[in-house]
Amino acid sequence: MVRIPSSLAFVAVFTSVLCAPLTRNAPVATRNFLAKRSGGEPWTVDDDFPDVEPHPNDLDKVEGAFHDVAELAAFAIDELSGSDNTIFLNYFNEGDKDDVKKVFETVLGTTKIGEDPSTGNDLLSNIHVQKTDTNNLCGGRTLAYLQHYYDDDDTVLKAYIVLCPPAFKKKGVTAINGAENPADNDEDANFYIQCETLRANGHVSYLMNSLGATLLHEYLHYDTMIEPVLGKRIIDEDDGYGPVNVYAGGALDRSKAITNADSYTYFALETLWTVLCSGGGAFEAPRAGIDDADPDCGDESCTY
Repeated sequence: MVRIPSSLAFVAVFTSVLCAPLTRNAPVATRNFLAKRSGGEPWTVDDDFPDVEPHPNDLDKVEGAFHDVAELAAFAIDELSGSDNTIFLNYFNEGDKDDVKKVFETVLGTTKIGEDPSTGNDLLSNIHVQKTDTNNLCGGRTLAYLQHYYDDDDTVLKAYIVLCPPAFKKKGVTAINGAENPADNDEDANFYIQCETLRANGHVSYLMNSLGATLLHEYLHYDTMIEPVLGKRIIDEDDGYGPVNVYAGGALDRSKAITNADSYTYFALETLWTVLCSGGGAFEAPRAGIDDADPDCGDESCTY
């Protein structure tokens, strides 16, 4: 397995169009939170993510996924900074390139991959992550969802992200506490996506989808962060879930890719894994009924 340790100390959270209507008061106000990390990072609900043995626990997995979001955004920015549009045109119209780049820069909180680590957009500190299914939307094919809300004294729209049980079946990319030796330990390796698996499949696929990618998808729904930059919301368009629908020639109307969260997600995933699993050439187009048949979501494309 080829992995690149993340040099970007970034924490991210998912946003979803499967969210319930806007609420004035957060329904989690009396819950306990872990100490907030520095910079543009979210809160984590202590009640939902106790730091318990054995490791890696769910908190370890989420913290690793926070770094994986940064990795995805950084690789996407790097790809969009070059002249080769091959992967980009698998998901977007050529004229969308500048806007797509701005979105990833907004998530990462930087305009380039520099030597100094980014902590992500400061607005991410308005989000917290939990497992409690406050809106009863988990179930079926749902990996996660985001709910916007205002506190009574808020002027800034906040949000919480609910990670549903199937989300924790998704694996990691960068180092996860408690599973630091995947090259030497098969048990540790089980927590990571393997290049050998992706190359054996050979196609863009749900197999590329990590817990961090789920978080990236959800971040893109956080209107306070994205809408001022893009001029519109990123939602889940009709036929907008899964690699087959969002890839060139899929069911998604290409003109709507710029406002479709999974288009960004799978562009970043294909970019990341093409680089990390170098030496095998380009991944081929996803196949309907195979590369979108995710067993974590009932052998269909996952929703969030």
